[in-house]
Amino acid sequence: MNNYLFSTLILLSFLGNSQTQEATLHFNDGTSIEGYGLIFQEYKIKFRASLEDEPDVWDGTIVSGITFRGFEYDVEFGYVYAKNHERYPLLLEVLTEGEVTLYANVINKTVFSPPLDGDIPLTIPHSFSKVKYYVKREQEKLATKLKGRFKKCIIAYFGECSGLIKGIDNHEFRWATMIDLVNYYNDFCTDE
Repeated sequence: MNNYLFSTLILLSFLGNSQTQEATLHFNDGTSIEGYGLIFQEYKIKFRASLEDEPDVWDGTIVSGITFRGFEYDVEFGYVYAKNHERYPLLLEVLTEGEVTLYANVINKTVFSPPLDGDIPLTIPHSFSKVKYYVKREQEKLATKLKGRFKKCIIAYFGECSGLIKGIDNHEFRWATMIDLVNYYNDFCTDE
């Protein structure tokens, strides 16, 4: 590994572990505390009550989730057990709540590749994100990952809602409008 790449990785690692985002940590018993937090290793939370404190590490055994403040709106993450992933809970972003709650797991990856011009000896980072959606009804113990062909997986989970299927056929709903799809289902396809 060249020195530039090694230095960059060390710097990114340091910055990722020193964030001080205002947050509320939520416990399984319904209580919560204010402080500063960050998510690391995709399913753990580092949290401290004040900036002077050392952070404690939390997972889904005692904590139900974390809400980050300081953006245009609050960003909430919750621990959820999912089908085919029952050993420990996933920490997923809560996109919309209702009879069906929609969660997202956003995976950010960076790939380093050599430059097209051979004169520069540095590698070039290319970042991309992949979103995996999960849905869970209030009475379900495990969330279901939405995967495969769009229409087929939506019909398998939301099939009893004819208006939603009509919206898919009219291209009103697709992967990019998943929040709208779940909100439509919660508003028009449930008996509340």
